[in-house]
Amino acid sequence: MFDFIHAWKSFWHPASEPAARMPLTENDPGQQIPYPYPVKKVRLSGLELDIAYIDEGPQGADVLVLVHGMGGGIPTWRKNIEELKKQFRCLALDLPAHGYSSKGDYPYTISFYCDVVLGFINALGVGPVTLVGHSMGGQTAIMAGLRNPSLIQKLILISPAGIEPYTSVEKQLLINLSAGVVASGNAFTKNRLNFLIGFCNNAELAGDLAKRLAFFKEDAAVFSRAMQRSIEAMLLESLNHSLTEIRQPCLLLIGKEDKLSPFQYLRGQEYYQIVERESAKLPHGKLVVVPRCGHFVQYQCPEAFNAEVLEFLKEEKPHTVL
Repeated sequence: MFDFIHAWKSFWHPASEPAARMPLTENDPGQQIPYPYPVKKVRLSGLELDIAYIDEGPQGADVLVLVHGMGGGIPTWRKNIEELKKQFRCLALDLPAHGYSSKGDYPYTISFYCDVVLGFINALGVGPVTLVGHSMGGQTAIMAGLRNPSLIQKLILISPAGIEPYTSVEKQLLINLSAGVVASGNAFTKNRLNFLIGFCNNAELAGDLAKRLAFFKEDAAVFSRAMQRSIEAMLLESLNHSLTEIRQPCLLLIGKEDKLSPFQYLRGQEYYQIVERESAKLPHGKLVVVPRCGHFVQYQCPEAFNAEVLEFLKEEKPHTVL
């Protein structure tokens, strides 16, 4: 069982051993944060922004587009691309306000992120693709699949946001709570806590990912704005009501110990139980609950993740709902 109080204490008072400490998720100005693969950039002219991305695997192979969650980045997929690129062309991008992509006064709504992802696919001319989304990136992937099903042929969703059936009162409560944290200038701190909770209080594993992300102290104001707008968007642009309309084969990967979604604290249910119920709405869905794993399934349990993804991508016919 995850101990939230212990996680909070560990967050503010890390253990003395260096390996157990949770590092900051932001870096000094000018500091170089190397990514695991060469970074390219593409201009999305309609949105007037640049997207940083990596392109690995055979150019003629089927394409996977990997979309990270809020506060993440391309390194989120570093334990997966090496295996997946043996059979697929893997395109992983930094969303705006993250990593080496443009940072500005953008809407940072799910609809905006959807425009970015679809614009990215069109700019590279790689469709149709399989869209792989984690957390907020999963919610973005769902919207993209609904908006342009001819471009998105399959969906792989890891711990997706936007599928919890919040009431309007619950949504406003969570928006107000997050606004206080972000307005106080603690967006990077909140991101750090999200990582610790997301990795089931494993500070070493959370820190291993955090230190690889390209966040910089001078971008604090932009990141605060992006985080607050993104949190509001994940709640206000919920896609729970649209799950029955998804026509693509869809794989959901959920960690059984995922404690990041606030819905479970409001309703007294585990996140995986919520997803089990809601995933039944998918016409062609398959749910895999990964034991002893938290919010970052692809990073915490990469062997299970890679195996399930490769098996799903081999199948041609739609999945039956589990």
